[in-house]
Amino acid sequence: MQLMKGMTIVTALAAALSTTALVQAADIDDAIEYRQSAFSVMAWHFGPMGAMAQGKIDYDPEEFARRAEAVNAVAGMPWEGFVEGSYMGDNHGVETDAMAKIADNQDDIQQRVETFTEETATLAEVAQEGDFESSRRAFAAVANSCKGCHDNYRDN
Repeated sequence: MQLMKGMTIVTALAAALSTTALVQAADIDDAIEYRQSAFSVMAWHFGPMGAMAQGKIDYDPEEFARRAEAVNAVAGMPWEGFVEGSYMGDNHGVETDAMAKIADNQDDIQQRVETFTEETATLAEVAQEGDFESSRRAFAAVANSCKGCHDNYRDN
């Protein structure tokens, strides 16, 4: 699992740093759709885990672990979709809640991406153990990581 955690971090950092000419050449609409799709996949899995963590549905350790693995697998993906010209107010015609100040705060974004991918790797690892309280704590750490970015960089 430790190797997987390291690989996830490396993948996320590489993706986040890949706003090079290749990514910049991507169609803005496609970049927005890509990142929104990756977040939608995470949300698809995150919702049931949250319901389990909150006691709204019965905790199923195998299902929780499966969903944690899926979130971890996708955690490094959305970041390359944050390209210049793809934010709110950039006149691209696509609805997005991504605030333009993302582009001006790349050091903070990098740190948040690294923390997020570390937390999702930890969640996936802990969930494999099947302990409800440990899984719930790891889930809360990921949720807090999400919230921190949303509070600062999402207009919604």
